[in-house]
Amino acid sequence: MASILPTFEYDIFISYRHNDNRSGWVTEFVKALQEELAATIKEPISVYFDSNPHDGLLETHNVDKSLEGKLKCLIFIPILSQTYCDPKSFAWQHEFCAFNKLAKEDSLGWDIKLSNGNVASRILPIKIHDLDADDKTIIENEIGGVLRAIEFIFKSSGVNRPVTSSDKREENSNKTFYRDQINKVANAIKEIISALKNPVPQKLSTINYQPPTSPTNSKTKFIFAGAIVLALIIVGYFLYPKFSSSTKQETAIDKSIAVLPFKNMSNDPEQEYFSDGIAEELINALAKKKSLKVAGRTSSFSFKGRDQDLRKIGESLGVNTILEGSVRKSGNTVRITAQLINVRDGFHLWTETFDREISDIFKVQDEITAAIIEELKVHLTPDEITVTTPVNVEAYPFYLKARQKLAQRGINNLIEARDLFYQALQLDSTYSPSYSGLSKTLSLLNIYSQSDQRFSKSHKESYKYASKALELDPANAEAHLTFGIAKSQYDWQWLEAEKAYAKAVEMNPNDAELNNFLGDFYRVLADYKKAEKFELRALELDPLHAINHWDLGIIYFNMNELGKAKDYFRSALRIDPALVQLMHPAMAYAYISNPFIIELDSAVRRLDNANIPTSIIIQLQTSIAIGKGNQMEFQKNLAKIEKLGAEEIVSYSYLFDYNFINGNEEKAAYWADKAVQAKDALLVYQSFKNLPEQYQSERIRKALASPALDALYKIRRKNLGLN
Repeated sequence: MASILPTFEYDIFISYRHNDNRSGWVTEFVKALQEELAATIKEPISVYFDSNPHDGLLETHNVDKSLEGKLKCLIFIPILSQTYCDPKSFAWQHEFCAFNKLAKEDSLGWDIKLSNGNVASRILPIKIHDLDADDKTIIENEIGGVLRAIEFIFKSSGVNRPVTSSDKREENSNKTFYRDQINKVANAIKEIISALKNPVPQKLSTINYQPPTSPTNSKTKFIFAGAIVLALIIVGYFLYPKFSSSTKQETAIDKSIAVLPFKNMSNDPEQEYFSDGIAEELINALAKKKSLKVAGRTSSFSFKGRDQDLRKIGESLGVNTILEGSVRKSGNTVRITAQLINVRDGFHLWTETFDREISDIFKVQDEITAAIIEELKVHLTPDEITVTTPVNVEAYPFYLKARQKLAQRGINNLIEARDLFYQALQLDSTYSPSYSGLSKTLSLLNIYSQSDQRFSKSHKESYKYASKALELDPANAEAHLTFGIAKSQYDWQWLEAEKAYAKAVEMNPNDAELNNFLGDFYRVLADYKKAEKFELRALELDPLHAINHWDLGIIYFNMNELGKAKDYFRSALRIDPALVQLMHPAMAYAYISNPFIIELDSAVRRLDNANIPTSIIIQLQTSIAIGKGNQMEFQKNLAKIEKLGAEEIVSYSYLFDYNFINGNEEKAAYWADKAVQAKDALLVYQSFKNLPEQYQSERIRKALASPALDALYKIRRKNLGLN
């Protein structure tokens, strides 16, 4: 029976490894699908299926000319198993790869635009096993994008097999039901065939979009538009007014999105920074849209390299849509593939592939932006249609690598990030995000190095770069954030810090990290309700970021709600046991005789000591000794700390707290004075007491006296209702 379209041999071609049909699974699938198609589509649909391995085209045979005709079909259905993705197999080489090539060259093309505006591929994969990572990579390299398949998998403990018509849904941890999956395949085929029979008209763009150009740097500057253009695509979809708003469920999809790490399809693993950078730039761009909830980078990137069901990812991140994609960079060319997926049903809402020359990216932004606005009928307010800041192509890789290191935190990564930002700025001194990124890096170096004298002045330098970032772009929220960090943590200028934070959050309200910093700031001011509000928002946006759980624990700890504090500390340590490094003496002191101190002790013992400074390990052991009430171990470790050299010394505020807890007020006052003179950031963030009058010694109260701290104490008294 011929195809419903002239010049094509079949409507559907079923491709499989014959070993996967030894049980008859493929034969049963084809029979069930044909019955479902007969009940779904009015016209008879022709299916090519080599049902007899002794009569058809065997894997040991040469390529038969008849196969070339049979492959001339509308839809190709590969049955993806644990053995299918073998480059040496007949099914893979002479069926999958051959059809993929034919589909890209024939009159219909590879992608088909459906009547509802979505896009579908003529390859409709059926997955009967969870695939190994290598097999998945083979497929994605061939199709040039992320694999999306209709699953027929039965999963339970130690089981990975095809689901059958006799399996019960409740026994399958995947919850897939054979009959429903057959129906999904038939409906997908119906959509594609309907679109092939009645192609959606392509409208010519009527938008003449002309971004500003600079004649002085047009030869050396380019707009790196890929990430921002893709962001506009998604934002455009979200802001496009729906013609129907009959139910809340129908409009809920517009409200939240997670951008998963883009897959690096380049042959060079060193290009990973580039694909990560594209995804991170998208997250940053989308987070500026007030109407969207955008999952934070840490939570989204926690799924990197994990083949997990999108529904579970959406549930974990609390989002309704997911953007995933791939990047293939080779020399001066780049291919970016992106697809927006509804997590409820796995359907693609939008997909596109961009093949571009990096050196020609300026013109490309004009073309893509105009096409997307016309295609999706996006209605954006003027301030939401932004032009990407010009960046030199040679500087951009250094910038993306610096961002990657900055996100990873840790003193060694921050040092690398600093040096990479310097290199980027040497190649392009007009790119505002490089200045603000460098500014933030220098500020954070003080926090992560504690009292390391090498970085004691780095926050002063950060002001210079934040100012330059704002000079180039007054709307740079990161630069305002950096001012807030430096003014609060190092210069103790509380009102100025609050103004800087307020500007940053106004510009970028959906930034999880910014909300976390604001929560920390209001904790310092003892405004615990505001601190709780911002930390809860950070947790909502970035639910798998351990620091958001930990910081909420500290807020409840300061509010003396130790039960809540303990719960959040536990959840933080489940995500990242190394976070126990942030445990300070007051926390351990509060948990004396509490079983939770044993969990903290266990977390300390699980740390990889080779990657953590000796001073930090001793500090943690000292705090644990306090929590256990082990006076002898506490005294021994305290003596070790005080013998450390100036470069390794633990925070002055920690030494102040240790000695205060130890009852040595003379030493406590000495270290308090040192902490005040050095403006030790941890003194106001992690100190044992909120107010000087809570200390027993007049000497300690005098040591803590300074105009900046007096202003802080006044604010704290007001927020605690003590004025």
